[in-house]
Amino acid sequence: MRGFGIVLRGRVVVAVIITALIASLATSRNAQATDLTTPSFLVATRELQDPLFVHSVILMVPSTEPPLLAGLIINTPAQKRVRDLFPEVHDLQRPDETTYMGGPVEPDEVSAIFRASSAQSSATRVFDDVYVANGRDAIAAVLKDPRITELRVISGKAQWLHDQLLGEVMAGAWYVIPAKADLLFSDPKDLWSTLVKGGDLQEAEVRTDLEMKLPYRLLDGTNWQRRISPN
Repeated sequence: MRGFGIVLRGRVVVAVIITALIASLATSRNAQATDLTTPSFLVATRELQDPLFVHSVILMVPSTEPPLLAGLIINTPAQKRVRDLFPEVHDLQRPDETTYMGGPVEPDEVSAIFRASSAQSSATRVFDDVYVANGRDAIAAVLKDPRITELRVISGKAQWLHDQLLGEVMAGAWYVIPAKADLLFSDPKDLWSTLVKGGDLQEAEVRTDLEMKLPYRLLDGTNWQRRISPN
């Protein structure tokens, strides 16, 4: 969580109270922005310099290993094509489709994210008309289906314990942004820059809102009970 600097004069107890107020307001707003149970993109902030995740956009997906949380990086194209990952499958609809690197965990495990007008028994719904298929047989069925026109084939994944990921978000490593299908299947080249600008704007709005709710003048230690009200 990013800090908010305030210069205080007066008794030590006043500083403690102000710090508690800031923490309370920031935690309240951040809690609303870190709901990891809804369909979400994790967007790496500019501060995140981990080479495994720098400039990453991750779609959170249903985990196959609960209680771990799982996500797939969707904007890192790989050198391999679909036909390279599924050489044994005939009648591939898009054999030359670029595949993607989904994360550092289990790099040989393959997933397919796609849009479909109706549920498929071999896939799990992520949100709206977006599904994810795991397992080579399930993915092969998707790859041969001519009705599916929007698709990402992804190797590897990212995983976290819930508290671990929440801690990373609160520390400022990730923006949590509602997932949208049009963005999911858009050109990966500009996806991170587009979403991180939106995250920066959201953060600026939160910071401005916090500043507006903080006490409007320095406290002298005698009338802090009246002035500490956010309104």
